[in-house]
Amino acid sequence: MDKKEKRIQPTDFLSQTIDVLGEDFWQEMGELIPNTGPRFDIYYTSTSVVVLAELPDLQTPDQIGIRLEGQTLVVEGEIPRLYPVTENRISRNERFFGPFRRSLLLPKPVSADGIKAKYRQGLLIIELRIEPLSEQKNIPVEFG
Repeated sequence: MDKKEKRIQPTDFLSQTIDVLGEDFWQEMGELIPNTGPRFDIYYTSTSVVVLAELPDLQTPDQIGIRLEGQTLVVEGEIPRLYPVTENRISRNERFFGPFRRSLLLPKPVSADGIKAKYRQGLLIIELRIEPLSEQKNIPVEFG
């Protein structure tokens, strides 16, 4: 009789870690890891690649730049801190503020045509059309 290996789910692992190390463990670990920019998600459907970015408090389109370099999407800008406080008065700093630049390798080949970008309620959504795969072509090799 074959025994199937039980895979540990991420939620089970987190729960077990909290049971052993305590709830403060993840908060303390999070403070050790530098926050270098806004968070991004990338997923794809049968027709498009979708990139989502948390970019709070942007007011104008000139605060964000987006460009496609081959199959890499470059997103750059600056997230403003809208409350006037100095760094030494912040007791917890989990959100990212300041200038950023991210280069995101896309999971599927995309077309430079028809890229759509929308910003609403602090979320940037970029939709890129997947480029259909070209037919395979044999390439002759020259000798001589």
